[in-house]
Amino acid sequence: MSDTTRGERFVEIDFYERDLDGARFVDCRFTACDFTEKNLVDVTFEGCALFDCRFHDTTLERVAFTGATLSGCSFAMTTLDGCKMTGSTFADCGWRDTTIVGGQWAMVTMRQQTLDGLDFTGARLSDADLSESSLRRTVFADADLSGATLRGADLRDADLRGARVDGIDLAQARFAQTRMDVDAALAVAAAQGIVIG
Repeated sequence: MSDTTRGERFVEIDFYERDLDGARFVDCRFTACDFTEKNLVDVTFEGCALFDCRFHDTTLERVAFTGATLSGCSFAMTTLDGCKMTGSTFADCGWRDTTIVGGQWAMVTMRQQTLDGLDFTGARLSDADLSESSLRRTVFADADLSGATLRGADLRDADLRGARVDGIDLAQARFAQTRMDVDAALAVAAAQGIVIG
């Protein structure tokens, strides 16, 4: 499937038997749709709204959610490999046992999400909003967090080693056993109002 679909509504559709590779959806609405056990390759959801959709045991390769809104969606046991999430908003989504392989997550809004234990190694999260999210044991090694907002986030046991953190907002974030290199530690100190030297 390679055609562009615009402005369509999909309600309670099971996409298991449908070939979606290369498909482009623009300003479409998906409600309670099921993408379970699909292998989606080069699919684009541009400006789409997805509500209560299931991506269980699904592999998404180079899939793009750009400027999309996802609410109540579940990504249980899903792999997101090289995906582009730029400018999308995630609300009340589930991420149990999700595997993330790099990708573009710039300017995403993931406020108050439970992202415990996810691995964003090498991902680009510049200007992302992760405010008040639970990020316990989450790995941001070598990720780009420049300009990101983690205000009030729970970063206990998180790993920020090698992460780019210039301009990051860590006000009221919680730390305990958080791993980071010197540059990240200095950024945390500055965000807490600590003057070093």
